[in-house]
Amino acid sequence: MKYAIPVSEGRLASHFGQSTEFMLLDMDDKGKIIKKQSLIVAPHSCGALPAQLAGYGTQIVLAGGMGMGPRMAFEANHIEVVLGVSETDPEKAAAAHFKGTLKSGGNACGHPDTVCDHSDEHHAGHHGNNC
Repeated sequence: MKYAIPVSEGRLASHFGQSTEFMLLDMDDKGKIIKKQSLIVAPHSCGALPAQLAGYGTQIVLAGGMGMGPRMAFEANHIEVVLGVSETDPEKAAAAHFKGTLKSGGNACGHPDTVCDHSDEHHAGHHGNNC
């Protein structure tokens, strides 16, 4: 199982679109991490990132929040998206998901579920609203 988790300073970032780094975790069939790597990405790379992560073999993205456009792009690339993840340790979050014990909830992103459009004012000034 291969997970991709948006991180900031080594912790799960609350919103995937603000993250410039993803932690990629490969787990064996018993849930043990067998490979860990970092992937630096451009912020708000809605169109390219899902295909890029799919190219790495990613099967699941764990995030606090994400807009509708990126979610649709991940699904189109056969990557499951799990939102509302509150566990900030990426390795613990992936292990909990693998075991079926990860607590997740609603999308932590406060903007509406619309297709990715970073030209609007909301995205230009959203860095302080946990999105």
